[in-house]
Parts: sequence; structure tokens; C-alpha cells
Amino acid sequence: MKEYPEHSPANDALGETGDILEFPVAPDFISRPPKIDPQAMLQRIAENISWRNSRPGERERRLAEKIAVEFVL
Repeated sequence: MKEYPEHSPANDALGETGDILEFPVAPDFISRPPKIDPQAMLQRIAENISWRNSRPGERERRLAEKIAVEFVL
């Protein structure tokens, strides 16, 4: 298990800026469950991952998108 640094009081100031997150309201939004079986989707991903990873420049593209700093949500 990873050891995380102790809490820093300097980070507490981030919550005191007074910023309020405003999320959009969509009263006509209807949430529907996915129609694809999760196991079927995982099977499809497993079939395609080797092809995706073998494309030219794929490794470099993924490294460029990588977040260089570890963080905890």
C-alpha cells in the first residue's frame, strides 16, 4: 500500500476562494442504461487492444497524454 504525504494546511486555502461550481440543468434529460452487455464490450476491447497498441506512434501518443504527477481523488 502506498504512503501518502501528510495533510498540508496550505491546501485548505483552495476551498476558500468562494468559487461555486454551477452545473447545467437539463430537465428533459433521460438517463438510460447501456444496451450493450458489459461482458460483450469487454470482449470487444480485449480483441482490439493488441491492434490499437501495434499502430505506429501509439506508444508516443499515449506517453504524451500521460499525467506526470500522481494525485489522489
